[in-house]
Order: sequence, then structure tokens, then C-alpha cells
Amino acid sequence: MRKWLVMLAFVVGPPAWGNNAHPNMDAQAILKQQQEIRAELDKPAGRFKHLSSDKRESVFASQGAVASLLDGKQSMNDLKEADRIVVFNALENIEGILNQAEDDRMICERTKPVGSNRPKTVCMTVAERRAVREQSQRDVSNRTQSCFKGQDNCI
Repeated sequence: MRKWLVMLAFVVGPPAWGNNAHPNMDAQAILKQQQEIRAELDKPAGRFKHLSSDKRESVFASQGAVASLLDGKQSMNDLKEADRIVVFNALENIEGILNQAEDDRMICERTKPVGSNRPKTVCMTVAERRAVREQSQRDVSNRTQSCFKGQDNCI
């Protein structure tokens, strides 16, 4: 089965070589591709007939977000960085659903590291985020159990 490839937008800005014609930065090419995906989704016997209605609705919502942000834009560079992140996450959501690869979907967010006022873009896959969350839960659980056992390293 051939995977459906979704154009992904660069989050942090233009490519280092300064060429604004890169296909991932072309807003109109992204919108055209989303229209093609939408046409396939609307076909009852199309390539995506296996998708449940809630997954279809999720794709449609993500496509709506992409369309509203890219409407009238020629390049991803025309967007603010926060809006580029929203577009990137929406395109990743669409790709994850269509390729049935939810764990490989990339999620980006702007965070301010502790002790700094400079925001930073942090991107991790769904699987990586889950692993970090589970490790944090194990660490807290282990610390709590060691405190109940009367060890001296408790606060």
C-alpha cells in the first residue's frame, strides 16, 4: 500500500539556502495538496474508505485550520512563527491519520525553559512524548516509594 505523503512545513523559518520556492514552504502547493486529499476522503469507495468518521472529522478540522491560516499567503514565511507551528502540527496530524502512523506524528510547541525568557521550539513524536511522560511517572513513583520505606533522600 502506498503511503500518502503530506507536505510538511518548516517550523523555525526559511531554509538556510534562502530559496523561498521550496515545496514545503509554498502555501499554495500545500493548499492544493489538501484539496486533493479532501477529494479522496469524500469518495465513498476511495483510498481512505477505511477511516472512521471521527478520524475523518479530525482530518477535516486540521485541514480547516491549515486553510484558514494559509488563505491568501504565498509562502510559509508570510506567517508568524506561532502560526507556522499550528500549520505544522495540523499537517502532522493529517499525515499521522492518513498513514495510520499515529506514534510517528511530530508535535511541536513553543516553551520557555526554566531560567530563560527566550522561547524555544521543542518537537517530539507522539511516541517520544509518551516515553517521557511514562519515565516521569516512574521517577515520581520510585521517589514516593523510597520515602515510604524511610530512606534519607526524601525532602
